Amino acid sequence: MPLKDLISIGKRMTDRKTQRNAYPNGLICLKGGDLASETANFRKITEIMEIKTWFKEEFFKDKKVIYVQL
Repeated sequence: MPLKDLISIGKRMTDRKTQRNAYPNGLICLKGGDLASETANFRKITEIMEIKTWFKEEFFKDKKVIYVQL
């Protein structure tokens, strides 16, 4: 599912007024492939972390954990 669609769904399901975490309420998802165009519109509020840092299996080679503040 495209990131913009995930964000749209996340905004409807998230209480953005109540903060109980170190990070502001947002969307955390696992995505793969080239994410440059998909995250371009969200660059200021996006963090991208390589999941291969934690998982060494081949499946995770191109996967990333993405956080977008809602």
